Amino acid sequence: MYLMGIDVGSTVCKVALYDYSGRVVSIASREYEDVFVYPEPDWCEYDPEKFWKVIAGCIRECIQKSKVDPRDINALSTSVSGESIIPMGRDGKPVYNGINWTDKRSRSYEQQRRALDEKIGALRVYEITGYPLNPVPSSVRILWLKDELPEVYGKIWKVMLWEDFVNWKLTGEDVMSYSTAASSQLFDIRSKRWSSEILEEFDISTDILPECLPSGETVGEVHSEASEETGLAEGTLVAAGGWDQSCGALGAGVVEEGEACNTTGTVECITAIVKNPVLNEKTLSTGLYCSPYVAEDAYAYFAWFPTSGAVLKWFRDNFAEKEVDLAYETGQDVYDILTAKAEKSKPGAGGLLLLPYFEGSGVGQPPAFNIDARGALIGLRLSHVKNDVIRAILEGVAFQTRIIVESIERLGVNIRELRAIGGGAKSKLWMQIKADVMRKRIVLPDVTEAGTLGAAVLASISSKIHPDSKQAVRKMCRDKSVFHPQNEVAEVYERIYGIYKDVYPTLLPIFTKIASLS
Repeated sequence: MYLMGIDVGSTVCKVALYDYSGRVVSIASREYEDVFVYPEPDWCEYDPEKFWKVIAGCIRECIQKSKVDPRDINALSTSVSGESIIPMGRDGKPVYNGINWTDKRSRSYEQQRRALDEKIGALRVYEITGYPLNPVPSSVRILWLKDELPEVYGKIWKVMLWEDFVNWKLTGEDVMSYSTAASSQLFDIRSKRWSSEILEEFDISTDILPECLPSGETVGEVHSEASEETGLAEGTLVAAGGWDQSCGALGAGVVEEGEACNTTGTVECITAIVKNPVLNEKTLSTGLYCSPYVAEDAYAYFAWFPTSGAVLKWFRDNFAEKEVDLAYETGQDVYDILTAKAEKSKPGAGGLLLLPYFEGSGVGQPPAFNIDARGALIGLRLSHVKNDVIRAILEGVAFQTRIIVESIERLGVNIRELRAIGGGAKSKLWMQIKADVMRKRIVLPDVTEAGTLGAAVLASISSKIHPDSKQAVRKMCRDKSVFHPQNEVAEVYERIYGIYKDVYPTLLPIFTKIASLS
C-alpha cells in the first residue's frame, strides 16, 4: 500500500509516491507550460483548465513510473502555493481566469489597505488573520474582481484557492485546510473559521468561500471522472493538505515547538512551530506571518526575505562564465564549483559584507517588506577576489537568516535546531556557515521533495495508517546529516554579525534616495 503527495508549486507541479515508511517509489514533475498569461504589465493570470491538466497529467505520470496498481494507493494530499484564486461559476467552469499570487494589480489593494486601516486597523487585521497588510493575500484579488468587474463577481459560485480546486476536481467537494485558508487574509486563525468581522467590512459572503478542515482530515474520495483523468482508482482517499511552507516543514520532520524549517531556494524562509502565537505590534512591525500549522494543535510563524539563492543565481548568470563553461565540460553542478571557490576564502570573506535585499527587504528588521531596499556589497578592496565575493553571498544570507530567527525567538520561542531543505541545502559549506553564524544545529533531512513528503504524511493520517503527525514523522522522516557550530569560527561570525545588523538601518535613507531616481 502506498501514499501520494502532490506539491502544486508556483512554477512546477511535483507528484511523488511513497511507501508507508516514507521511501520514495516514484516522482514526476511538470512545468505549467502555456498556462500563465500576462494581459497587462504586472498582471499574471492562468487558465484553470490547462492548470488542472498539468496536475492531472503529473499524477498519471507518477503512477505509470511506479508500476504500482492504483488500487494500492491508499490516500493522497496536497501541498500548495497560497494566495492565488480561481473564480468558479455554478456550472463548474471559471467565470474569469485564475489570478496568480504574483499578480501586482494594486489599486484595489490600496483601497483595501486604507479601508482596513481606518475601520478595523492594521493591527486588528493581523490579530485576526496572522497576515500583515500587503498586496499578496487572496483577499486583494477577490476585492479587485468585486470592485473592477462586478458583473463577473456576481457570477461567482466559489472563489477557490489551489488546494480546494484540486480537492474539488478529485472529489467534487470544495474543501481546503485551515493552513491554506490563512493565505486569504479572511480567515480567523484562532477560531478556525472565516472572519465575520473582515468579511462584513468588505461585503463578501461566506457562501463563496469553501469549507475548511484541519490538515490530515478526509475531504472525500476520488470520483469516476477524476479517476479517468488522473489514473487514480475510484475511492482513493483525499486528505486536507496545507500551505507549501508548512507541508515542507512537516516533510522535513518539524512537529515540535522549538523546531524550525529553513528553506533555502530562490527565497529564504523560516517556518517555526509555536503552540501559543504572539500577534502584536512587535510581530506586525517585523512582518511575521502566522497560520495554523499542518500538525495538530500548533501554529506556524513564517518569516522570509525574497532573494536568497536568487543572489547566487544572479552572480552565476552575470559573473561566472568560466564556471558555467567548466560545469558544462565536466558535468559538474556549477553551484558546486562556485561554493568550492567560496571555501577557499576565510570566514568573514576578507571583510566583505553582503546585504541580500536585491528585490526589497523581508521579515526581521523594520520596515519589513520595504520595496525601496537594495542589495549591497560593502568593504571591497583591490585585494578581494571572486572567492571572497561568493563567500560573502553565502554569509550574507546566513546573517539575514539569523536576524529572522532572532525576531522569532524574541517572541518566546526557543529554536533549538533548524531543519534545512531547498536547493541551497545541497551545499555542505553553506549549511556549515549557517550553523556557525546562528550557533545552532543544522539538520539535513534525507528527503529530496519535502513538500510531497509532508503531503504524504497528512495522507497517512487520513487513512489511519498513523494516528497523528508525530507518529507519522517518526515512521516516515529520516535525517541524512547534521552540522554543528564550530566555536572558533562562530566567534569570528559573532563579531561580524554585530556590524551586519547595522547595515540595513544605516542605508535606509540612501535606499529612499535611490528609489526616487527610478
